[in-house]
Order: sequence, then structure tokens, then C-alpha cells
Amino acid sequence: MGEGGGCSGKMVDRISNLSDEVVHRILSFLVIKDLTRFGCVSKRSRELYLSAPSLDFDISPFEKPLKLLSSLDRFLFIHREVNKIQRFRISWCDLLRNGEQKLYFSDDVRFRVITWILNAVRCKVEVLEIVAGFFMERRYSLPSSVFLCGSLRSLLLTRGCTILKAPSLASSSNLEYLKLDDVFIEDEGFFKWISCSCKCIKELHLEDIFGINQITIESSSLKSFSFVLDSPAYIDCILSISAEKLEDILVHLDLHNSVKNLVNIFAPNLKYLKLSGDDVWIGQSLGKSTSLEKAEFFLDSNRRCFKILSEVLCSINKVETLVLNRETTMAVFYGDFMPLLLKNVCYLSIHVGSFRDMLVPGMVSTFEGMCNLSTLEIESDPEFFEPKTDCSGFNMGYWRLQNLSFIHQLKEVTIELSIGSNGIQFAKYVLEHAQNLKKMTVFHAPQQSKAVRKITKSKIASSAKLVFLEDRERG
Repeated sequence: MGEGGGCSGKMVDRISNLSDEVVHRILSFLVIKDLTRFGCVSKRSRELYLSAPSLDFDISPFEKPLKLLSSLDRFLFIHREVNKIQRFRISWCDLLRNGEQKLYFSDDVRFRVITWILNAVRCKVEVLEIVAGFFMERRYSLPSSVFLCGSLRSLLLTRGCTILKAPSLASSSNLEYLKLDDVFIEDEGFFKWISCSCKCIKELHLEDIFGINQITIESSSLKSFSFVLDSPAYIDCILSISAEKLEDILVHLDLHNSVKNLVNIFAPNLKYLKLSGDDVWIGQSLGKSTSLEKAEFFLDSNRRCFKILSEVLCSINKVETLVLNRETTMAVFYGDFMPLLLKNVCYLSIHVGSFRDMLVPGMVSTFEGMCNLSTLEIESDPEFFEPKTDCSGFNMGYWRLQNLSFIHQLKEVTIELSIGSNGIQFAKYVLEHAQNLKKMTVFHAPQQSKAVRKITKSKIASSAKLVFLEDRERG
């Protein structure tokens, strides 16, 4: 280092020695602004800039986006020409500034962006992502050539109301991934096109789509599907999906004014299922799934919860991991049904709210049907609102009398202590009777140090590791 802080020697150029493929991979993480700066460094960097297969047009951060549009036009149509585009992303958000909303949403702007999309199709784009707020004021049809693009493998449309007209059923598509979020769909023919023409599709994700309330999908290739609808604009929703290769499903419907919500699922090879929402399912058919590995049920509390849960659980013959939120846990404890799937559950996660006396008999009834349980998680509310006397009615003597068969299979237990002694007594019962237990983790409030001491004094029947974690948010 010379006088004045100057740097002696030649600065090492770490880019020049890399192959074009490696540099293009690095450039794929840059938005267009930074990519343009890179293109000004040298002759080779300009060549790499113009041939970069991944383009990210994030217009949101620019103060004068309309000037940027002209620059991007020149970049795409004059300088870059028809070099292949592997991934093309347009992000147009947070542009309502300085009272220029009409300018940003002008027909000229729409035309330019649609032209970019068509150019990407012409350049054999494989991944197309459009996060475009400019569609929100006025619905606009996405060119049908996008869906007919033979090179396109992944399509994401989000943030904006885009009318999707169904392509011809005679056409074919190589789409493998499709996600639509906040999109207007003109007719049910679009999903018929997916069923008939998208023979390679593996992932389909629909979130807050509008325009129709009946969706029917049949697919011989689909492996992952999610459907999320959380809007008061819908009165009812009917979803039917049939896919023999489908492995995971997430369905969430939260339509507070709904009259009829019907979900029919035929997926005999399903491995993961998550259902959640309010008044979600009146009729279900899971095709008697026999390969389910994990199921999560997050129902909201309502009068139909018992019936809904009974129908869904009875459609499942077997599951290894079962996760229930508080409302669903209550439905299982209070329900007069005992689904056969419980006997095959190895991993159970439940939320008991507070460890109230009125819950314990239902908990015991549920545990009696679980002879293969090896991992148990019991969550509870962090706030202690219940009277202590309502959560302290069951001691060790009660638990010993139950003679629960699953206790000998338990290997790992996690308990979040609530107010009262019920949770403490259950933890002690497990420690003193679970001979194969390897680990118990207990979350407790700062003021529950006395409870911790009671648990540590238990006569532990195994060599289990005890972990106590203080949660300052509890209590």
C-alpha cells in the first residue's frame, strides 16, 4: 500500500477467466439495472450482457419508469435481437406515485409490456414470471401465444386482474409449472384446456382467482396442487380434482358468506394433505388414499366442524404424521367418532389451548386408539387466561389407571405447559412409564420454575434426555 492509500499492482479480474455459462449463471441473480451496469465494463461484458439468458425487469425502484421503458425497448428489440431467453421476469409494483397513476397505466405502457412478453415467446422463453400492477385498473387479455409457446415450462402470473381466455383444446402445452395469483379467469374452459392439453404439468397453484366458482381438473401428470381462496366476493366454490399421480395438496377456503363449498378429491397416491379454512368442505372424496404420509387439518371453529372432520378423516385409511390446530383438536376430542387412521399415526401434533379438565377425557379417548405413536407434540396458548382450578383436576393416579398402550412406543415428546397442573402431571406420567423415551422437551413460562422442579424429580423409566426451554412470551 503506497502513500495516500493508493493500491499497488493490478486489480484481479475474477470474471474474465470464467466460462460464459458460469458468468450467465452469476448474472441471473441481477435485476436489469445492475445487469446494464455490468454491460458497460468491457467488450466481453457487453456481449455477455446482451446474451444473458435470464432477464429481470424490476421497474418498481425507478423514479422515472417511463424513460426506462424506452431503454428496455431498445435493449430487447435493437441490441439484444433474438438471443434465447431462458427466464424472463417483469415486476411492476408500487408505481402509484406523484399523482401519475393514469400515466403508468396508459395503453401505451400496456402495449409495451405485452410486446416484451411476445418477444420473450419469440426468443423461446422457458420461465415467464409477470408481477404486474398495471393490470389492476383495467383487465387485459394475455396473448394466447404465451400458452401455445412450445418452449415454456414455467408460468407465474400474480398481482393483477388478467383475463385468461381458454386456448384451443387442439393445442398442446409443455408447461410443467403454473401459478395464478389474483387473476381473472373468463370461463371454465381454461381448466378444461389444462386437463386436455397440459400433459406435462406437475405443479398447479391457484390463489384468489376470480371470474368462476366451479373448477374441474383432471390430470395424469400433476404431482402438486394448491388452492387458496380468501375473499368475501365468492358466495360458494366447487372444486373437483382427479389426479392419480398427485402427491401433495393444500386447500384453504375462507369464505365467510359461503352457501355451498364442495371439494372433491380423487388422489389415491397422495402423500401430503393440508386442509384449512372456514366452512370449507360439505362433501369430500379422497379416493380412499392408502399412501398418505402427512396430513394437516386447520379448521376454523363452526357447527359443521365435527361432521366435516369426521367425513374427511374417514376417507383416509392410513397416515403416519397428523397435525391438528386447536379447533380441529377440539373436534377430535369432543367428537363421537374414532377414525381408523389414528391407530397408524406415528407422529401426532395437537393444540390443546389450555390443559383444561374438560379436555382430558377426550384426550384419553383419542390416545386409546393410537398404538403406534412414537412422537407426540402438545402445543398450548401462550397466554394463561383460564382459572388455575379449571386446569388442575387430573393427577398421576388418574393417568396410571388409563393404561395407555402407546406409552411404551413413545420416543420423543414435546409439551408446552399451560396454567395449572394437568400438563405437569401428564409430563411426569410419560417420564415414569415411557421405557423407550429418548427425549422430552418442555416449554415453560418464567414463573413456572416450581413446575420444572416437579418434573425433574420424576422417576424416569428410560435414559431420556430432558430439555427445559423458558419461553418469555408465555404466562
